[in-house]
Amino acid sequence: MNKKIVEIIPVLGLPEFKKNDDLLKILEDALNINKLNLVEGDVLIITQKIISKIEDMIVDLKDIDINKLLENESTQILRKRGETIISRTKHGFICANAGIDKSNIDVGYALLLPEDPDKTASTIRRKLKAQYGINVAIIISDTFGRAWRKGQTNVAIGCSGIEPLASYIGTTDSYGNDLKATEIAIIDELAGASELVMNKVDKVPIAIVRGYFYKFSNKGVSEILRSDGEDFFL
Repeated sequence: MNKKIVEIIPVLGLPEFKKNDDLLKILEDALNINKLNLVEGDVLIITQKIISKIEDMIVDLKDIDINKLLENESTQILRKRGETIISRTKHGFICANAGIDKSNIDVGYALLLPEDPDKTASTIRRKLKAQYGINVAIIISDTFGRAWRKGQTNVAIGCSGIEPLASYIGTTDSYGNDLKATEIAIIDELAGASELVMNKVDKVPIAIVRGYFYKFSNKGVSEILRSDGEDFFL
C-alpha cells in the first residue's frame, strides 16, 4: 500500500512585517532564498500576526484603555478571571481577550485580529493563482487555548480554496457502525500541524503544507464555528 507523504516546510528568513508590506513579493524573495517553489495543491499557512501588521491593526495603548479596547473587539463577554476574559469576537471566535495580542510587538502597543481573515485569504489565493498559475489553498492561523485542556494550538481564523470540514456523517466505519456526528476540522488540523515548524522563537510566520489531498472550496472559516444552540460549553 502506497502511503502519501505530507511535508510541512518552514519559510525561513522572512523579515519583520509592517504596514502595507507587499506580502507576495516578500514571500517570493524568501522562497527564492530558500530554493523553494510553490506547487499545485500546496496549502500556505500564514500567521495572523503578519496579516494584522500589514493591514495596520496595531493600536497605541496610550490612545485607548485596554478594557475599552476589549469591549470594542467583543460582541459578548462570556467569562472573566483576573485580567483574562473569554469573549466572542466580531468574527464569531470565542477566545481569550478578544484575540488582542501584546506579544511580538513594541511595548505599549496591541495587535488586533484582521478585520476579515477569509477575505484576506481569498485575495492572497487569487493573486498567487494569477502570478504562478497554480491553485494554492490559504489558511490564516492564530494561537488559541482550548476548553478543558492546557496549552495552546494553532487554529484557522481564515481560509480560502479548501473545504474546511471533512464530514463522515452518513458513512460507516470499518466495523459497519453508522457515523452520525463525525466531522474533522481539516483547516484547524493543518494550522495546528504547521505550528511544529513555526515556533515563536525562530520567527517563522509562514509554512507550506505539501502532499495533503484536500477538496477545493470557496467556504470560509464560519463553516467550523458552532452556533449557540450547538455549543455545550456555553
